[in-house]
Amino acid sequence: MTEDKLPEQHLLFRPDTFFLKPWRGWGVVRDAHGRSIDHFECHGQGHTGTRSATTSMTYEFKSGQTQTVEWDILSDDEGHYYARDLKSGLEGRGKALGNDFRWTFMTPAPGPLGKFLKAHTTATYTLVSSDTALGVTEFRVFGMVVRTLVSFFRHI
Repeated sequence: MTEDKLPEQHLLFRPDTFFLKPWRGWGVVRDAHGRSIDHFECHGQGHTGTRSATTSMTYEFKSGQTQTVEWDILSDDEGHYYARDLKSGLEGRGKALGNDFRWTFMTPAPGPLGKFLKAHTTATYTLVSSDTALGVTEFRVFGMVVRTLVSFFRHI
């Protein structure tokens, strides 16, 4: 049996291990109506410390915007994960959902009249092979989806 043909129960996504190896990705940004409004490519790599793993992720959007985050990820003995973006201070909590993994956190979202609102954000990752993952990130304001990112990540 090859590594890419592992039985499904072995395809458990763990953010503190998947994003350590160098990876590349690509995806699409969708608006509240599901329409494609931007595309992106991304890349990153991580490293381990004495108590945590840190991963750097850079997203380059076709619209010209570039966003880099550097997540410091900790886990406890009960399978709970905690992350903090070292650049913005955003904090997230995560846990496994079966073989998938879900982060939840609050992010600033553009609102009316140039003001920023807090978006409840969920990012769910599924390992589709030993070196490829699917990510779906939803941004909700007042319970309504305002933006979705659909991403594929692959080790290089």
